[in-house]
This record gives sequence, C-alpha cells and structure tokens, in this order.
Amino acid sequence: MNSRKVLIAVLLFFDIQNLYALPSFSRQTGQSCASCHLSYGELTPQGRQFKLTGYSEGNYVIPLSITGVVSDTKINSTSSSIDPSITMPKNSSLIPEEASIYVAGKFYGRLGGYLKLTLNLSNTTPLLNSQGIQTGTKVGGDTYLDASEIRYANNFSRGGHNLLLGGTLNNAPGTQDLWKISPVNSYSFRSSNLLSAWEVGQFGPTALIDGGLNSQVAGVSLYAMLDDSIYAELAGYTRFSTPLKVISLADNLNTVSTGPNPYWRLAYNHVIGEDSWMVGTFGMITDLKHDPETPGSSGGEYTDIGLDAQYQHITDLHSWSAHMTYINEKIDWAGKSVIRMNHDSTHSELHTLKAELGYNYKHQLGAQVFSFYTNGSTDNNYWTYSQNVSSGACNQTNSELAFCSANGSPKTSGYGFELYYEPMSYMHFSLQQTFYDNFLGGSSFYDNSSGNLRAAKDNNLTYLYAVFSY
Repeated sequence: MNSRKVLIAVLLFFDIQNLYALPSFSRQTGQSCASCHLSYGELTPQGRQFKLTGYSEGNYVIPLSITGVVSDTKINSTSSSIDPSITMPKNSSLIPEEASIYVAGKFYGRLGGYLKLTLNLSNTTPLLNSQGIQTGTKVGGDTYLDASEIRYANNFSRGGHNLLLGGTLNNAPGTQDLWKISPVNSYSFRSSNLLSAWEVGQFGPTALIDGGLNSQVAGVSLYAMLDDSIYAELAGYTRFSTPLKVISLADNLNTVSTGPNPYWRLAYNHVIGEDSWMVGTFGMITDLKHDPETPGSSGGEYTDIGLDAQYQHITDLHSWSAHMTYINEKIDWAGKSVIRMNHDSTHSELHTLKAELGYNYKHQLGAQVFSFYTNGSTDNNYWTYSQNVSSGACNQTNSELAFCSANGSPKTSGYGFELYYEPMSYMHFSLQQTFYDNFLGGSSFYDNSSGNLRAAKDNNLTYLYAVFSY
C-alpha cells in the first residue's frame, strides 16, 4: 500500500465505517435489529443501554457475523484529470467494496464487545514503470483490524441512585461512544471507501479526532453513567503498531507518541417515553510526531474539543432524529513541521460543523438530509497549489494531496440527502447524494495531478450501495 495515500486518507479525509446492526447481537438478545437501531448506524436508547452494559445482555451464542458491501460511486466530473483511470479508478462502476467478519457479542459474564476484521476491496495501489512514473492503478484488497472494542461494565445501586461503571479497550477514539454523532460514529453513517482511495474527503478536511487515528492506536478508557443521565469517560491512547499489517494501519509516517494522548467525554442524557435527547462535549490531545523524510508530514500537537447534541422520537410507525456535531481543532506545529516550511505559522485552527435530520417509516423506509461546513486558518505553504512548491502537502516533488486550494483556505461546505430501504433486518439499500458549494477554499480549486482548475460542483458525489449481513 502506498504510505502517502494512507496518510492523507487517515489524517485528513478518512471515512471510517461504523458498527451497524449485527445478526450475532440479534441472536444473542432474541430481539430484532430495529430494537437497537433506528436507522443504519444510529442507536436507539435500548441500543445504547446494550452497549453501555458491555454487550452482555442475553444468552451465549456463537458470536460471529459477516457483512458484505457492493456499491457504485460516481464523482460528478473527472475532466480536470489527465488520466482519470489513474487518479479516480472505478468511478461510476459497480464493485464489491468491502467485506468484514465480526467476533461480536457476550464473551464471558459482563465482558463483551466486537472485533472487526475488514477486507477493503476498493483500496488502490499505484503501478509504476522502471522510471518511477505512475502508469496505472491497481484496485485490490487491504485487510486490517477495523474500529473494534472490548468492554466490561457493572451496576451499583445505593440510596435510590444507580451508578454503572465500566471500561473499554479499543483501537479508535470515539468508537466506544454511545451516541452516533461523535467522531467515528457521526453522519454519514457510511461513506464510500473509494473516496479514501481517491483522496477525496466527503466533508473536506476533518479534525484528527474525527477518524484520523483509527486502527493506528490502542487505548483504555474508564466510564461511568449515573442514573442513566450523566455520563463521563476518560481514556488514554498510545501508538499501536505491529509487523502484522492485518492488526494495525500504523507505520513510520506521522507516528503518534507513546502516550498518554488523553481523550475525554461528558454528556447529559434524558429519555422520557418515545423521546430522548442528549447534549455533550468531548475532546482529545494528540502528539503526532513529524517524519523528517516526508515533506508535508503533519506532525504537531493537536487539541480537539467538540460539542454535540442529539434528539430522537421513536415509534413503531414514524420516527424522527436530529444530530449536530461541532469540533474546534488547534494545532501547534512549533519545532516540527514548520521547520521544513510546511506551514505559514506555528499555530493553526480548523473548525468543522455537521448537522443531520432523519425520518424513518416502520423501521424500513427512511430519508436523511444533512449539511456540513469546514473552515480554518489560511495556510498557503500547506494547502495552496503551485508548480514550484517543494514542501507542504501540495508539493510537486512528493505530492500527497489529490486536490489543492487556490487561496490557502480549507473552507469546504455543502449539503446532501440519503434515501434507504431495508426489506428485512439483514439487507440495506441506500442512495446518498452530496453537493458542494465550496471545496478547499471556494467555488474552485486545483487538481494537483494536472494543475487544472476544478469547480466545487465537479466533486458532487453519488453513492449507491447495498449491505448484506449474516
């Protein structure tokens, strides 16, 4: 796998796939998937309680599930590319996108969880000639341990109050969260893996906490829930790398420090009848080391602080939900990337906002509308396209980005919708459409492979996919 494609896919534009309704959980609890999931990837109050208590409710069953995804991803225009078969392979083609096997359920007593091994069938690898010039692109498999967790929890009651205490071991900050709006779990609940292969982020640049560390770290967290209302969690993460690439995506590029890289979560949750709502905050401080051999390597101290809110109204016939997530990221480049003139200044910020409104009919038909907005510090050395640039992410000697800004701004904004149908519990069909008003700074930006200008609307995305589970 090309390490630079891994870097940009993971650090800037990574679209991690979430834990969805698994048949092994349904067999364990004896309940339908709809009891724990409102829509694809979104937990109900009962689903959150099942996760909170360590996936231990119900009987012991063989904890195995498998899922497969077939899809067709289309970007609106490839005219700016000299050879789209190299820069955007499999555009507008029906492909087997992904296959996963889960060990998921109740392991022993109050101990449970899920381990997800994913085969990304749409990963791309450049084909080079003897002079090192890319002549094509191979679309093939890449197997790794996807976002996974193991957790233990126990209840304690005294004086009319209930305190649940637990702990988790996981490899993706946020995957342990109960609400599907924090990083890793937030909308869109599924994005095309080809976007990472093409180095196109559905929502543009994103904060490091928003999927940028998945399958590269290992962390332990302790959490508490008081009276099913007040939730608090504290975790620490460290670099996780082994010679077995099937276990971790981490390599020598932009490595995470050995720790503690703290993560925290606070939330207030309220459930009354058919309605529930939550307001919360989360954050993480990450020390990302700079690789001196790689121009554009994004080393620095990342401080991410987020705010989120959720509302759900769930009935057997009509259900509604609304979600909002805001993340402020402050980055201190001092002593790292700036030494190589990769950034305009020693500090920068990135602000991301996502909102989504969903409707579900009889737990079978659904529609969602969403909007997103990203902006931050102008950084010409990093984001701006120039034929003479030799450092930063848009350098022309060791380029890492598929697209570059015309003005040094990361500003990206747009909106979209998703329509889905679930004829039965283990089948999901969906059409997702994303429209862009701005991409990397405005209504136009550069194709870094050719130097040609692109309009933001050229990146409009159509994603048609089907998921099958057993």
